[in-house]
Amino acid sequence: MIRNIAIVFAVLFLMGCAEQTFVPKPVAYPRIYLPELVNYQVFDQNCPYKFEYPNYVEIQKDSFFFEEQVVSDCWINMVYPSLMAKVHFSYKEIGKDISLEKVMEDSYELAYTHSKKADFIDEYEISNNYGVEGLMTDIGGDAANNIQFYLTDYKTHYLRGAVYFNSHPNNDSIQPALEFVREDMLHIFETFSWQ
Repeated sequence: MIRNIAIVFAVLFLMGCAEQTFVPKPVAYPRIYLPELVNYQVFDQNCPYKFEYPNYVEIQKDSFFFEEQVVSDCWINMVYPSLMAKVHFSYKEIGKDISLEKVMEDSYELAYTHSKKADFIDEYEISNNYGVEGLMTDIGGDAANNIQFYLTDYKTHYLRGAVYFNSHPNNDSIQPALEFVREDMLHIFETFSWQ
């Protein structure tokens, strides 16, 4: 028995004395493959708005909002499968039941709930040749969503959008994809019109 214990200690001692070289794994973020644009398609599906979107995204109707049915059939998600991202669009018709002041206030509150995690919050006015106006909010830092916007005609139409990534909010790792999606949003703003 003592002989067996001595052999085990000798083997462990010799293994510990063997020269080993360790190569540390470099710190890196996962490689992001940005899709290539082939062409634009027009979203025009029985909603009071239309716009051009890139061919590498999928448009999906949103069916549930916090486990309740959505307010409008024109709530959609523009999904980026290769980036694990989506842009959520929620449309509301302004009228006697929904006031423009209320939806704009809600949009402001939703954007500024990220102020605790945000490094900065910048707002840019949006307008195009089709009479569409609105506001785009860039939220810098490790916020849950870094781009929010609303588009309106200040009379009857209001559309709010937000960009979401299906990952832990780490601005450094999603920055290339975020810039890519931001460029798509700018094209949507330029081509967006009310029906």
